[in-house]
Amino acid sequence: MQRKGVSGGIRCHRQFRCLLVAFVLFTLFVSTPGLVPNAPASVPLCAMETWTDQAIYRTDQRVTLSMWIKANSNPDLAQIENTTLLITLKQPFGQFITLSTQNKVTLAKGREWTVNLFSLPINTEAFRNLGAYQTHTQLLDDRGQVFCESFTNFEIRTAFGLQKDLFAPGAHEKTTTLIVTSRRTELTDPFASILAVWLDAAYQTTTQVLYQEGLSQSYHTGDLNPFDVVIYYGLDFDQPPPSEFIADVFSEKARGKKIVWLGYHLDSVISETSAFYGFRFDRLSSGNSATTLEYLDTDSRYTLLNPDLSFGVVQDPGLARVRATVAEKDSPNNLIISATHVDRPEEGESFYFFGFHPTANLLNFGAHLVFLDLLNEVYGIDRGKTALVRLEDISANTREEDLLGITGYLRDQGVPFTLALIPIFATGDTVVSRLSEDQQFRRMVKNALLDGGEFVLHGATHQFDGVTGIDFEFWDEVRDTPVGDEAFVRQRVADGLIEISFSGLESQLVGWETPHYKAAPDAYEVFEELFSLIYEPNPWGYNLDLVPYATERTNTVYVPTPLGFIPADHAQQALQTMLGYIEKLDGLQYGALASFFYHPFLGLDNLKVIVETLQQRGWTFKLASSFSP
Repeated sequence: MQRKGVSGGIRCHRQFRCLLVAFVLFTLFVSTPGLVPNAPASVPLCAMETWTDQAIYRTDQRVTLSMWIKANSNPDLAQIENTTLLITLKQPFGQFITLSTQNKVTLAKGREWTVNLFSLPINTEAFRNLGAYQTHTQLLDDRGQVFCESFTNFEIRTAFGLQKDLFAPGAHEKTTTLIVTSRRTELTDPFASILAVWLDAAYQTTTQVLYQEGLSQSYHTGDLNPFDVVIYYGLDFDQPPPSEFIADVFSEKARGKKIVWLGYHLDSVISETSAFYGFRFDRLSSGNSATTLEYLDTDSRYTLLNPDLSFGVVQDPGLARVRATVAEKDSPNNLIISATHVDRPEEGESFYFFGFHPTANLLNFGAHLVFLDLLNEVYGIDRGKTALVRLEDISANTREEDLLGITGYLRDQGVPFTLALIPIFATGDTVVSRLSEDQQFRRMVKNALLDGGEFVLHGATHQFDGVTGIDFEFWDEVRDTPVGDEAFVRQRVADGLIEISFSGLESQLVGWETPHYKAAPDAYEVFEELFSLIYEPNPWGYNLDLVPYATERTNTVYVPTPLGFIPADHAQQALQTMLGYIEKLDGLQYGALASFFYHPFLGLDNLKVIVETLQQRGWTFKLASSFSP
């Protein structure tokens, strides 16, 4: 469907009428009387070039298309008038859409122009899939004859997931995943996008999202063919999956693939799951308040907040098994089921049903952890029970006996650790100590590292106008705004790196930690450019802070601290909370990251409880650098 856009005769794809930059062509293309073009085929009447401002885009950027066009100045040739400028887009799944048309375009002889045709954010409908795109820009007469044209290719990649070329060949082979979900509305986003980012960031897969119905896109037979994992995310109760998709999922096209079914519409495939996988839809339960999901694999329990739940019934225990239940009126209901195809037992379990929406109604350490854990089974990942400890805010103000007492204990326990090192101690505009000039400070740090440690740069001063370790560095907490521009950020990081280099500690530096985890997106772009490991929760949204795994951006791995820390003012309460979090992570059979940070001035007592609890439960302590790409 097309309708009038923002500039007179422009007709735009309806999703873009408020996004397309107006073609100010009436100021560029002069309308004057002329003849109907009738030039020899070998003599072009015009020439055109188009280009995008980048060859490769990320999902958080904009696509800008520009055009150069010139009319032939030969007086013997006819003039171009009353033509149509047409821009079409080929999307990664092969569909074509019309981005815009400009009618009644006339080119004055010998004139040339350069103009921006559009600038669109990548989260709009035209660019909702990752992959290769092609624009085709044409100047046409009323019979469709092409006067001049240009093709432009570009690619949209996710902002998450390390690129393979960072690794040795074959060291980081990725799978591919297709998410098929309901039409793009407030019912599907951000929930489908959250899932796609989780997969790209944490599961070594490249994800495509296909919204099954829309102005220009729908599922077509065979679309699942190139993918290793196919996920149906039923988010819109009123829109069941398309028949073409159902036919593909339960056909030979799905051989060798993992199928994951989330949320609604298991009732649309009752006969198929019964015949091939030995279970079927039972019922939908709506309006639930908080309930408890029991993960049968590990006999662990997690809070579930989803109001709508779908339950299944196992018909053939030889094919299907229940992985998790929720109780209603003291009766267990099957919420998660995995199953083996009746004709393909050699593939093992290949169909996974989750009767809730795992990226909605999220809660810290809630039931989404079970979903994340079973995704490890889908992708063949065993993360292991890895524990990390980071000693926080190590500066010239740190007492040597506190730090070395802690590191000595960790050494004796065989526990490696990471220091969060602040090389410059300052208050206001006054620098009190520099690592490169403070021998006592350097000796303390080097002694600590001898006990089995490494360190990350924790800002340069960890302050802007306050005291080191208390103040922020890249954020104004009073005005709640970023501090400084890109040049400021680069200078601060450089100041810290100079101190590290002049102190002879460069070989032990493994990454970066942002003071108080707070900086502008542009600052994080700088941090990612300079460090391949950032030891903090992923700051880029999509609820990545609820994923207890290391997560990947394009060039950088973020290593989070999901267990948090022990504050001085209510240490015992925080300790019990942390022990509860450890229990939740311990209930995940494919492992997780039990990572926390600790201030040495708190002494040894609480640290011993945490370390010994993790050791007794079978967690292995490692260095944060073990996650470096």
